Amino acid sequence: MPKVVKFYRKPKNLILAGAAATILIFVLFLNGKETVVDVSAVIAKRGPMVQEISVTGTVKPAESVNLSFEISGKVSEIFADVGSHVEAGQKLISLANADLAAQLRQAQAGVGAAQARLEQYAGALEAEKAILDQYKKGTRQEEITIAKTNVENAENEETDAERTLEDSIKKAEADLNNTYSATLNKLPAAVNSGKFALTTLSDIQYKYFRNSDFESSNIEQLKEQAVYELLGAANAGEWTSESISKLSGGVYGEIQSLSAAASHEEIDSTLAKTISALQKVKYALDSVPLSSNLSSTDITNLETEKTNINSKVSDLSGQQQSVNLQKVSSENAINVAEAALNSAKNALISAQDQLDLKRAGYTAEQIRTQEAQLKQAQANYNSQLATVAQAYANAQNSQAQLDKTALYAPISGLVTKMAAKVGEIVFPSSPYSDSRVTFVSIISDKNFEIEAYIAEVDIAKVKFGDKSRVTLDAYGNDMEFEAAVTEIDPAETIIDGIPTYKITLQFVGESEAIKSGMTANLDIVTDKLDDVIGVPNRAVITQSDGKKIVKILRNVEHDGKIAEEMVEVEVKTGIRGSDGRIEITEGVKEGEKVVVSTSE
Repeated sequence: MPKVVKFYRKPKNLILAGAAATILIFVLFLNGKETVVDVSAVIAKRGPMVQEISVTGTVKPAESVNLSFEISGKVSEIFADVGSHVEAGQKLISLANADLAAQLRQAQAGVGAAQARLEQYAGALEAEKAILDQYKKGTRQEEITIAKTNVENAENEETDAERTLEDSIKKAEADLNNTYSATLNKLPAAVNSGKFALTTLSDIQYKYFRNSDFESSNIEQLKEQAVYELLGAANAGEWTSESISKLSGGVYGEIQSLSAAASHEEIDSTLAKTISALQKVKYALDSVPLSSNLSSTDITNLETEKTNINSKVSDLSGQQQSVNLQKVSSENAINVAEAALNSAKNALISAQDQLDLKRAGYTAEQIRTQEAQLKQAQANYNSQLATVAQAYANAQNSQAQLDKTALYAPISGLVTKMAAKVGEIVFPSSPYSDSRVTFVSIISDKNFEIEAYIAEVDIAKVKFGDKSRVTLDAYGNDMEFEAAVTEIDPAETIIDGIPTYKITLQFVGESEAIKSGMTANLDIVTDKLDDVIGVPNRAVITQSDGKKIVKILRNVEHDGKIAEEMVEVEVKTGIRGSDGRIEITEGVKEGEKVVVSTSE
């Protein structure tokens, strides 16, 4: 028979700032025997982390401190000269850092964007949880009542939209009919003006242009075209005004036969023909040369007819444009009304579907679908958490690089060397290299400093300017002092067969309690991060191949039920905190349950 593994909760106290201890139980089936496994886990949370190195040193009389740059760059400003007195923390030299400052701003913007996105995912996650909760509870009567009201409102909106469409169609037809009616009223006067202008032209033609010269032929030809289009008579280029006045064909005749019941297409056609015919009349009038021996009266009559015809052509062209604009306006109004009606119909269908859904309740398939959507929302949220963590890391790295573009006085004292010059390119020098370049030297105001030795496994963590809490054995833990790292010896010192490196720290502030030869206990802060994911050191397991793993409890679905299962994930680590935690830079997300111990 399979073995049933039962789990019992067993409280444990875990010393971990900001983390909650939980006791979880796994069920394993093996050989029909009942097994009990105790699992202790903590919730991975974000928070500050401080990395410290604790060593013991000896108080000695103070001497001086030498400062170097950790990065290369161009010197932009120098704030102290040889002989200047400086205070601890005062800026001494700065490098040009516009690029690094821009990178920092970009990284900080990335943090803001990632955080905003995380808040969106958090909202979406809560919404999906609420929907699933509603699905499982079923539809309340209040929701059905609201759905009915929505259907009624949608029906009313559809009725209103139908009425609006009918009104739009009627108004469009009325507006268009009025425009065509106005056009129809303008046409008779226009062709009458054209006919009269041709009779005036004929009188001038017979008085002055009866020869066979070019001017007479040109007038005759253009007059013939105008008479044909306007009045319907062919070969009338030499007709008298009396003959022309009796003509009633062409577009002139069409207009006389048009009635108020004429179709829009008929009016459009006649309007276009009228404009064309009047333009032909205009061309014929313009062909008369004013340089001929015309009387002042005939010139006046000719100019008057030109003005009249130009006015009629302009008027009819404007009316033609009004007709076209009215067509477009009417069509747009109808299209808008039709779109509103379609939207109202779709809204009614949607409201009815929602009502039907509320009445039917939620199916098992819908609940499973919503559970899948909830899992996806949770996955999106977890993924964005990792993105936020990376954005914070980028910003912290950019800030660290920017901080390296300046040298600050770690102690108060007198500047005895200033090797940098504005505009000079400086290069980094390792504090552990014999080729170290000193740019600034300061003689301390203080009477004492501390010498201590750091093991080689920790020396890489220590850098110039690191602050340290100091207690002296003579006074116990009740009296604390502060010191800063001012020198790191590049050469190793063998102590009890172990390579160590001597560091020197200067006291920040003076005290008569400090005496030469006293034993000092140092807690050197080598790194400090504001927002990282941390887990207990013992939760991280280093395998034989060097890979690091942690065990995580995750919800896994089996046969429609959710159970917790322990899985191993590979992680990357960062600094080790002084509180027993270690930074996880990759592999664990905030909120996950990390196993710290099991009874197996």
